[in-house]
Amino acid sequence: MRLPDFDFRPGNVDRRLAALRSRPLNFDPDTLGGAGWEHDDYRQPLPAEQPGPPEPGGSWETAVALSRSYAFADPSLVEARYDPEVPLEQREMLLILHALGARIYAGVRVSDAGTETRVEEGREAQVFFWNYRTLEGHVEAGQRDFEVWKWLESGDVEFRTHALSHPADTSPIVRLGFRLLGHHKQVEFGRRACTRMALLTEANLAQPDGGTSVEAFDGRLLAIYLRDHHALLVALASLARRTHPDGAPTFGDELARAADDDRACLERFLARLDSAPSRARHAGAWTAERVGRLKLNGRLLRRSPLSPVTEIEGCCLLLESSRALWSTLAQLAVGPSDAAERAERAERLRASAERLRLDAAYRAVRQRDRRAGALAAGDR
Repeated sequence: MRLPDFDFRPGNVDRRLAALRSRPLNFDPDTLGGAGWEHDDYRQPLPAEQPGPPEPGGSWETAVALSRSYAFADPSLVEARYDPEVPLEQREMLLILHALGARIYAGVRVSDAGTETRVEEGREAQVFFWNYRTLEGHVEAGQRDFEVWKWLESGDVEFRTHALSHPADTSPIVRLGFRLLGHHKQVEFGRRACTRMALLTEANLAQPDGGTSVEAFDGRLLAIYLRDHHALLVALASLARRTHPDGAPTFGDELARAADDDRACLERFLARLDSAPSRARHAGAWTAERVGRLKLNGRLLRRSPLSPVTEIEGCCLLLESSRALWSTLAQLAVGPSDAAERAERAERLRASAERLRLDAAYRAVRQRDRRAGALAAGDR
């Protein structure tokens, strides 16, 4: 019985990977699917193609390349290390599982891979498939399959992953930990693998080379970036609702509607990343905007002529942040298809806000000059 290999710091990956070559499976493959095995099955539609064989550089080929490189795995849950020079069919992989702040090093071995034509419910599909099986020292025992399907008659493309697992024969403490967390992590891995595969396929197809070179992204860092900007959109909507400059009384309403629309769009995209807005960031942005209202701007009992200037300046800064968000997503080809249009809207609103800001500043300063002129006339 081999105990799991875990650490709280990055370890010697090359040594651990090399040690997998002589390590046996931790289960009997002939028992797969029998009593006591947990089944998990997930499917994800991908961008469709024209009917017929897979298109060069199309959705199916892009998803196959992503599948081969294990790019669909969320690095916040599991990372994979392997020798890229070794063919997929002969590959050992060192999986680095992240749980409760620890790194658990688990070995797997690819047992089958290839491309074939299959018939399911009378429909013919071209299928790329591969799977791996767990080695001694893994916290679980079993097999996980990955498949990319293209239905030849309709052109639909689909990603599938299926797992058969149960706790590995190891220490009672590890078995208990797996029973408490293991299946939850299996479900989370399968769900995120599907959403990441869809996003990655779409993003790579949107690149100028049309998916010829395949790239992945760090979904965890992207989610952090999006949550930060979501909080800024919360502040923008709140500030816009009290910004009604002279000469453009409906500008604040238009800006608030745009901020709410951007925020809703960002929330939908975060959901695709299996994430959600940060309540702490949301509360911080909301609080900061309201604390900003305490600035007196030279008046104690009534609204200052300078207040519209500071409010619109705040809107200008937040609109620039919004423009940066959407232009970044458009450049990365990740996120909503109308990201470029949203960036243009933010830039258009920022230009309008800049004109209103200058006008408000002029009004505030000239108002003071007029009052001084009236006093001087009275002295004469």
